[in-house]
Amino acid sequence: MYSKPEEIEDEVTEKEPDGLQAQSMQSLGSRLAGTFQEYKDARKETENEWLKDLRQYQGIYEPEILARLSQSSGSRSKVFVGLTRTKVMAAYSRIIDLLFQHGDIFFSVKPTPVPQIDPLKAMQMRQMAMEQIMMASQQDPMMNQDLVAARMEELEEEFLELEKDISAKAAESMTTDIEDQLIEANAEMKLKESILEACIFGSGAVKAGTIRIDKKQSYSQQLDPETGEQAYALSVVESVMPDVESVSIFDLYPDPYCTTLNDCDGVFRRHVLTRRQFRDLSDLPQFDADMVKHILKTNRSGNHTEEDHEKTRRRIAGINDHGESSRYVVMEYWGTIDGYALEEHGIELPEDTDLSDDYSACVWFCDSKVLKVMLNPIAGYKIPYHIFPYERAPHQFWGTGVPRMMRDSQGTMNAATRIWLDNLALSSGPMCEVNTDLLAAGEDPTDIHPWRVFLREGGDGSMPAVRWYQPVANANGLNQIVEIFRRFADETTSLPSYTHGEQTQSLNKTATGMSMLMGAANIALKSTIKNIDDFLIEPMITGLFHFNMEFGINEKSKGDLRIVARGSTALVQKEVQSQRLLQFLSLVSNEQDAGYIDRTGLLRDIAKSMDIDPEDVIKSEEQLALEQQQIQQQQQQLLQAQAQQGAVSGSPQTQGNAGMGAGGAVI
Repeated sequence: MYSKPEEIEDEVTEKEPDGLQAQSMQSLGSRLAGTFQEYKDARKETENEWLKDLRQYQGIYEPEILARLSQSSGSRSKVFVGLTRTKVMAAYSRIIDLLFQHGDIFFSVKPTPVPQIDPLKAMQMRQMAMEQIMMASQQDPMMNQDLVAARMEELEEEFLELEKDISAKAAESMTTDIEDQLIEANAEMKLKESILEACIFGSGAVKAGTIRIDKKQSYSQQLDPETGEQAYALSVVESVMPDVESVSIFDLYPDPYCTTLNDCDGVFRRHVLTRRQFRDLSDLPQFDADMVKHILKTNRSGNHTEEDHEKTRRRIAGINDHGESSRYVVMEYWGTIDGYALEEHGIELPEDTDLSDDYSACVWFCDSKVLKVMLNPIAGYKIPYHIFPYERAPHQFWGTGVPRMMRDSQGTMNAATRIWLDNLALSSGPMCEVNTDLLAAGEDPTDIHPWRVFLREGGDGSMPAVRWYQPVANANGLNQIVEIFRRFADETTSLPSYTHGEQTQSLNKTATGMSMLMGAANIALKSTIKNIDDFLIEPMITGLFHFNMEFGINEKSKGDLRIVARGSTALVQKEVQSQRLLQFLSLVSNEQDAGYIDRTGLLRDIAKSMDIDPEDVIKSEEQLALEQQQIQQQQQQLLQAQAQQGAVSGSPQTQGNAGMGAGGAVI
């Protein structure tokens, strides 16, 4: 977004930037910087929980547990049972499989129940009908007003049906436009990144609804003015497109008093930019280029100071620190700004605007210096960041993820497994007690091997110099603890072990049985899919809808439309529908019912429910007719061949020979 192919220019201008801003801008930057610090402090506890989730997902013990294990005498086991990663990936895979199915999109655009088209178009449509009635009657319209009104009333239902048809075509066109924009923005990959974060940390985030400048390079033939010859030249075509971006929740700081984005006063996003990326901000629209250059000049080593979560995440990822980062921290704020600050920054407001009111705006600042202020570009759209939960917690903004759901089970399994391994190691061989007073000089009691002979000197003969003890193995009880809490993890996460390949003796391993079990497991994930629909898909597509309605050039796609997220409805129902179709097919597979069933249509529906393209596996009517025709031709050819053979066998020459043979026999 921020990089460009040109070389970085020196921060030298004819007039050196002094970094001075209006008093209102300075106060705005300072006020937002203080508000951000409050938001960051309020998020600290949640941030610590996210780091625990990340360590649990990566199979790393908490620092205090590692310290206790290291301080324990002897060599203690430090094994970590990696069940959390398995559960997270099982949840992530099932969600992706349900949302991004082949041949289906995860949203749809539909007309409202009573769609209203453009009033001018509706009036023109009725005016044309009235003119046609006049021409058909060939009478003075003033003399037949009642007749015309009655006829127009009869046509009103047809007008309503026509308006519904126009809205349906607009919805289809809008769906195509939004789907194309999602493909251009590589939205599927970005949504998958955010969904994985939601599975791990309990919340994911996507930024959508803002615009980006899409630059496409292409070669075209141009005339060289010097040589007069045709040559290929590289040209760059810029176009305005809606943007979709995956955002880490570690970089977002929402209003700590809100429980949803609807009652959120504002959201901060923390950008960590390289020097080149920060320099490129000056080339973007509405950014204060002089202020960017001033910060680059006065702070050449950057202002980036690593947060605690950044250091921890780098250590978990195995990335070592290598001095200062030389980067710049730039804050992006979306929320309410009073009209005075907007006016001071040159934002055009209507003449009758009350400057004391608050307006939805976006502010970028660095080191309390404001770099950009603009009004929200999309009407009816407050904050372009969509933060969605994996599972909602009552009265909380952030959701709950898989690691936190099974944290107690994971901790107990780890402890039981460590004890199990330590106990097995302890009981793997006997322990011995040596009375060194009875051993001969030079005997080493630590040197133990098969056929070892200990030499002793004197002492009571009834007192052994070496005594052996066999520690008790408690593997059975510990195995039961591990198995119990593994089942607890299945229950608390609603992710049974069979969803990620676990096979047990009591499991129904038939194809139908496994299909029913997987369908039941998908129903358990329906609440998660519903959260993704309500907090991500629907607002994201709504933002793209507003963009196309306001800035789109395709007039055919504009109308009275609504957005429908299809994840928790059509896609989850498809799993159940597949089972019902298979059951129905088994019920009607008999001679009595065969005549009442369209078997081809039924097979097509079954293939669609299983994500199989019916055109690839089911023959078309043309193919069936052609094959039937070929079979009939083969049968006719076979009959003709048999007729020819019969004719040859009944020829006169054959009959004469037969008569001679018969006559000879008589003689």
